[in-house]
Amino acid sequence: MSEDDETEKDNENEERINIMTLGNSEVGKTCFILKYTENFFQELYLTTVGIDFKIKNETINNKQYKLFLYDTTGQEKYKSIALNIIKNAQGIILMYDITNKNSFESIPEWIRSIKDAKGDNFPMILLGNKLDKEDIRIVSEKDGKDLAKEYNMEFFETSNKDGTNIQEAGRALVNEILKSQENDIKDSFISKSSYNSKLSKKSPLKNENKRCC
Repeated sequence: MSEDDETEKDNENEERINIMTLGNSEVGKTCFILKYTENFFQELYLTTVGIDFKIKNETINNKQYKLFLYDTTGQEKYKSIALNIIKNAQGIILMYDITNKNSFESIPEWIRSIKDAKGDNFPMILLGNKLDKEDIRIVSEKDGKDLAKEYNMEFFETSNKDGTNIQEAGRALVNEILKSQENDIKDSFISKSSYNSKLSKKSPLKNENKRCC
């Protein structure tokens, strides 16, 4: 079924939220999305080519949301495709593999690309994935926390295999997105109020059509 077909079926009371997963190839982005949306795990997957997506319905504060989770390739030759989709995203899951130092060291580069496309203060979370492979860990939990703190992101270590922190991470990002949307509305209201206040303080225009006595 195409994305357009799914969109047509959206309930009028549901708000759509677009979420992207970004990170190097083979860090577990596809498995994360399947675990989050369908509670399904499979050890081996073909590398994602281009863009794919899954849908998950969430209810937060008695309001329904339809989450579109875009699975993006981490291969260098397809990176431009992923970056082009960022402009339509409302939040991003950045992911690295705790057993792969290079995937961790690539995160700042991904963040720079996001900031170039979306500016600062864009909703993001950082995931250190494959926690079930603790025995061959290379990237420490402290390194992950420090990187997340540097960029003001929430941080989780996750396991697609046993489900550790999968739902919690997804819900955390959705909350960040909703908080960001609320702040945008407040900023817009304050800006409009300030503008109207300045207008009201201006002196009234003189009546240039007054007749001479």
